Amino acid sequence: MKKYLSNEDLTLRAVEPSDAQAMWEVETDSSQWVANSMSAPLSRLNLFEYAQNYDANPFSAGQLRLIVELKNQHTPIGIVDLYEISAQNRTSMLGIYILPQYRRQGYASRSIRLLEDYCRNILNIRVLGAKIAEQNRASINLFKALEFVNTGFLPGWLLNGKQTQNILLFFKNLNQADI
Repeated sequence: MKKYLSNEDLTLRAVEPSDAQAMWEVETDSSQWVANSMSAPLSRLNLFEYAQNYDANPFSAGQLRLIVELKNQHTPIGIVDLYEISAQNRTSMLGIYILPQYRRQGYASRSIRLLEDYCRNILNIRVLGAKIAEQNRASINLFKALEFVNTGFLPGWLLNGKQTQNILLFFKNLNQADI
């Protein structure tokens, strides 16, 4: 029987209260605040309460957060999020954050592939999308390598001080029959 959300080196798993510290590291990375539309850091208590009240039903919650973990070490190395999930349209946006010390090792692409398989076969999602800041070359290259297609942009969508930045829209059809 096929296993989902896990491969030889990674597991994508539900959020646990003990993940508050790992989530705090991600949420307090101020270099990501503009792209994530955050204006202030979340506290460890906010994140602990989020984890305690975590709703693992993506269709009722409209989102799903999973911890990216190194399988053999049980070490959290990042987060993947499904958000703007539409049960009616069978679509979702996705976001990913890998901690800096684990970047450029292929973990992001392997995590997204696991997520794609789960979305296609368990959640019955037919289209995944990503919103990427135009200046985030690493993410643009990642999603292109995973065969997401840039279908448009949101001009001047992000504001950092007085500087604006476009958001690029990437999408991938998960159902080959729909192509």
